[in-house]
Amino acid sequence: MLSVYAAFLATGLAVVAYFGHQVWSVNKAPTMAEQVKRELIPNEEFVKHSDIFNKQQVIKVTDNIYVAIGFALGNSIMVIAPEGLIIVDVTESVTAATEILKEFRKITNKPIKAILYTHHHQDHIGGAQGFLEKGVALPEVWSHHKLPHEVASFFTTSYGAKVRRSSRQFGVMVPASRKINAGLGLNLRYDSQGFIPPSKLATEKVTFAKIAGLDVHIHHIPGETSDQIGVWIPSWKAFLSGDDVYKAFPNIYTIRGAPARDPVDWYTSVQKMLDLDPDYLVPSHHRPIIGKNDIRNVLIPYRDGIQFVHDQALRFINKGLTPDEIAKRVKLPEKLEKHPYLREFYGTVPWSVKGVFQLYLGWFSGDPVDLFPLSTPEKASRVIALAGGVDNTISEAIKAWNKDDIQWSLELASYVLIQDKNNKDAKKLKVDALNLLGSRQINSIAANYYITCALETEGIVNLEDESTRKNEWQIIQKLPMKQLFQIFSSMFMPEVGVCETTEGIVQFIFSDTNSFVVLRIRNGVAIIEENGRAKNADVTVKTTEAKLKAAFITRLDGPGDYTKDLNIDGGIVKFKNYMNCFEEDFQLLLP
Repeated sequence: MLSVYAAFLATGLAVVAYFGHQVWSVNKAPTMAEQVKRELIPNEEFVKHSDIFNKQQVIKVTDNIYVAIGFALGNSIMVIAPEGLIIVDVTESVTAATEILKEFRKITNKPIKAILYTHHHQDHIGGAQGFLEKGVALPEVWSHHKLPHEVASFFTTSYGAKVRRSSRQFGVMVPASRKINAGLGLNLRYDSQGFIPPSKLATEKVTFAKIAGLDVHIHHIPGETSDQIGVWIPSWKAFLSGDDVYKAFPNIYTIRGAPARDPVDWYTSVQKMLDLDPDYLVPSHHRPIIGKNDIRNVLIPYRDGIQFVHDQALRFINKGLTPDEIAKRVKLPEKLEKHPYLREFYGTVPWSVKGVFQLYLGWFSGDPVDLFPLSTPEKASRVIALAGGVDNTISEAIKAWNKDDIQWSLELASYVLIQDKNNKDAKKLKVDALNLLGSRQINSIAANYYITCALETEGIVNLEDESTRKNEWQIIQKLPMKQLFQIFSSMFMPEVGVCETTEGIVQFIFSDTNSFVVLRIRNGVAIIEENGRAKNADVTVKTTEAKLKAAFITRLDGPGDYTKDLNIDGGIVKFKNYMNCFEEDFQLLLP
């Protein structure tokens, strides 16, 4: 049977360039290299956004406040207090934090007395160990009281999906030649992790503290996260605002995966900043803002933009529109849409609208079609059949491409790949569409996600790379063992062998902490019990918390005996059978 390209050639059709973009030729499909040169022209405004953070620098805000920008995705802020330094946010990278500290040390030699995390996101907590110095006592580490739970929740629930999606969102694997920026900073530096759990927790709406001899008011300002705190230094009229303000539309819903952020909380927190009437506003991304008028000229439209999206989304929700319909309807007023702090470099209005819908109504659109819809593979099969087969579907995808209907071309090519993952024409079309859509974005998240997915489709990038998983474990090993064990529940595989009907009790006893965890398997679930030792355990594992955590990390280095430091009563074979019911990361099997 003639290929699609041969069929086109036989008709004598010739397709030419369309508005400066590549159009598939009937004579010769361009190579990927040619397409990159001719098609993938980045959005100029998106490129210019990099000017904020494309060079490493320490900016002096006042004689006592300095902010390091451009070293990582997040900023790090140095507050020079009477008795020492307060470091507010530490970036995501120990390497970056070490570089920043060298720059801070050119300004002052005062000892670091405290580290303060504005919230639990990795780009604010991951580099803490880079600020530790030999011969200096471990500093106090402050956070909101919710932060330990948020860190544990991230790494013990949907961390696998979130890490993959975060890698796409921030373009971690996108080559420098294709990478523009990551919206909040130039790059997410995923090279080293060094989280230090907090030792001081802020529990009130406003926690009044004296840190390093400085009076500090720690305000709870939920917005991008529920554990967000801002630091008000009343004597200096300075407010350190975390991630509740940055030079981009706020990310009310993050496609990396998280519950939608509550816009009412967010704009209420921005209003609190306005009420404080600061002279200095120092966010944890982008540049500080100095002067009451300049600050108000940012905060007022920022606050109002968030409320506008919330209110209009809710208005159309109550009219019965679906999320997709509302996303097409809600547009910022021109004055807000053009404001430099509301350009969609990071969050977007359509995603935010869908987030508001999810916040109030959950996943169901209200359309009965969505009650029990066809699965994507089922839909793909029927669309292909409706088109008259795979070749005709690809033909329609090419037509869509030629009309600059790139989204439809992408969807059709994706349907074909679901049915035939090795179809070269469909794969080529999908990669082309992803790359072109990525190049057209002003939004960093969308651009990086599209381009990363193109690289994955080509087989160039593998987001299951073990090196990234080791960084995850550097954080996980800091978690309390009982929280770490919660991961077991979502790693159980009832479909494997007899696991669905398996029943048993595995008790772990840790001699170094005089603690224990009971793992009970029944009815296809793994239950973590913490209230008492199991008198009738089928298997008892005696070890230390340190050794078990090391076993998890060590198994990422390759094959080996990960049970050699475990004292197992009840039989290694029985233990192995139980552990076979868990995903690979948690099997702890003999070689």
